Amino acid sequence: MYKRVLVATGGSPWSYTAVTYAIALAAYTGADLRILTVLTSAVTSYATPDVLSSSELVLDSLERQGQALLAQAAARAADAGVHQVPFLKWGNVSETIIQTAAEEACDLIVLGARQVTGLKRLMVGGTSNAVAAKARQAVLIVKQPPAAAPDAPFWQRVLVATGGSPWSDVAVEHALELARQQHLDLDILHVDSARPRQRDALHIATSEGKNILALAEARALAAGVTFQTQLTYGSVAETILDTALRQHSDLIILGSRGLTGWKRVMLGSISNAVAAKSPLPVLIVKRFLTE
Repeated sequence: MYKRVLVATGGSPWSYTAVTYAIALAAYTGADLRILTVLTSAVTSYATPDVLSSSELVLDSLERQGQALLAQAAARAADAGVHQVPFLKWGNVSETIIQTAAEEACDLIVLGARQVTGLKRLMVGGTSNAVAAKARQAVLIVKQPPAAAPDAPFWQRVLVATGGSPWSDVAVEHALELARQQHLDLDILHVDSARPRQRDALHIATSEGKNILALAEARALAAGVTFQTQLTYGSVAETILDTALRQHSDLIILGSRGLTGWKRVMLGSISNAVAAKSPLPVLIVKRFLTE
């Protein structure tokens, strides 16, 4: 399903984890790997000659460090039998990741992230947030190395959440194709965040949820995959995560509208919230709004 994977590394423990995960995934699926390190510079155009001279030394040092990172990652990929191409670029980190993924015709981006909650998730992990919001490709956010043994199936059980929206429909389609190709067990979850007090309102909400799941069931039957569905109530992000952990899922798949800037902050993002809190890998599949 994935033919060319891009992984970004910057030398942090979480980006090291991303490289480990991307290499293992590429080795299992036979995908090509693109390894990217993005360097940034704060040198200004109006700096004095002494400052510029000192800055050149700093830039040279940064470039050598970046080249060393890429060489280490490339060697690890080669040891795993993965074909890879390394890239060292200067620029804005998230924008360069997105641009490189487009230029290299990648169909998956793998990023490492720290596990954070609350307001921290809006400030920490800005790269993964920005890439997940703007990239056209699916974005896989990981925080731990792959759990599977080298000869075992990479993923065995996948959870996809659906709310009946166009972007969650895209996530269901992606999950079905992944489950079909890799013979995975699929859990399809619908979470109703409403807490209706009146019996009629509860009946309506339950009926809507059952209809959403019925459509997903029909698509799963047509795809010929092994699946089960679940309808539940509560906080959407927390219930998705709790369900995935309880059912020992290997991967959570979520749809995204591709909102950016203040829209993403004001309207909220289930995918962002789950990705921030989840110790499990979260695959964010995109459906962009037409502006």
